[in-house]
Amino acid sequence: MGIEMNWSKFIQRVFQSAEPYLKKRGDILHTQVAHQYTLVLMKQEGGDKKIVEPAIILHDVGWSSLDPIQIQAAYGVRSGGKEADRLNRIHEREGAVIALQILQSLKYAPQFTDEIISIIQRHDSGITARSIEEQVVKDADKLWRFSKIGFWEEIERQELEPAELYQYLLTRYPEWFFTDTALIIAGKEIKKRGVETM
Repeated sequence: MGIEMNWSKFIQRVFQSAEPYLKKRGDILHTQVAHQYTLVLMKQEGGDKKIVEPAIILHDVGWSSLDPIQIQAAYGVRSGGKEADRLNRIHEREGAVIALQILQSLKYAPQFTDEIISIIQRHDSGITARSIEEQVVKDADKLWRFSKIGFWEEIERQELEPAELYQYLLTRYPEWFFTDTALIIAGKEIKKRGVETM
């Protein structure tokens, strides 16, 4: 009980440390929802929470290093091309630097920190996953868009028509996920979003 209570307090401190960086793109809600998905995925798929939870909380802190125009060019359904890739890589690399500073300031164990940083450095650009922890983080990050709150938030944030985001997710989700649990969740959620957009 004591260990779990201390872990809960540590996770709260990670969130608090990340919050100023997450505000830049409006990612606090995204991070909270993605964090909840990691807990679901870890129950079914496994993974070390000492890596997964800090990684998902810190994965998008790097957007704070880009200005709003760059963020718009780098992210979303309508983005693409070499410039989008370049900017996206900046958010991953800068995010890893910021995450390392946060974890060191919290005196977090280096053996976990190294893996967390590695995941953050490739959470969007890496087409493979080197561990179950990386699979869980990448899947939880994507599942945000399928959740009711995430779907409608992204429509507003990216200035999309509901049908546009729905079709984008519908065509991509079968190949997007590493874990069976995430694929099942996405399949159930996309059906609900389809009903909502009719």
